[in-house]
Amino acid sequence: MAANVMVVLSNSKPELDAEFNDWYTNVHVVDVVDKLDGFESAQRFELVPNQIEQGEYRYLAIYEIAEGRLEDAQRAQAYQRKERAEALAAGRKPWIESRAGELFDGEHRTWFFTSMGKPYHRGDAAQAQELPDDAVDEVAQGAAK
Repeated sequence: MAANVMVVLSNSKPELDAEFNDWYTNVHVVDVVDKLDGFESAQRFELVPNQIEQGEYRYLAIYEIAEGRLEDAQRAQAYQRKERAEALAAGRKPWIESRAGELFDGEHRTWFFTSMGKPYHRGDAAQAQELPDDAVDEVAQGAAK
């Protein structure tokens, strides 16, 4: 995963869910990644229904930011919001279309995050502790039971 990401949490208007997802995946994500400096990739997620505690938002989008480009991405994000407001006020089409008022249910949330270190992967602790093979086998056998 990238060292920096932008996270967006959102909900669609229930009656426009299919249209929201089509636009978000096939238009909005493409526009953000292809038109805004610093953005490298994006992936969307939907909240799994069976949760211990139900979430406030149904959809999550994670945009990966290119190495060393966090400030570029933040500036680009701020610029496109300003440009959109100016375009709409002037009656022209914005550079990056937003259908928030039409398709979104309530406010969406956008935040930038930076990594706090390398990702941890299953088994990293065993390697770091250099457990003897018989100890690793014993742990694995216990987990299999």
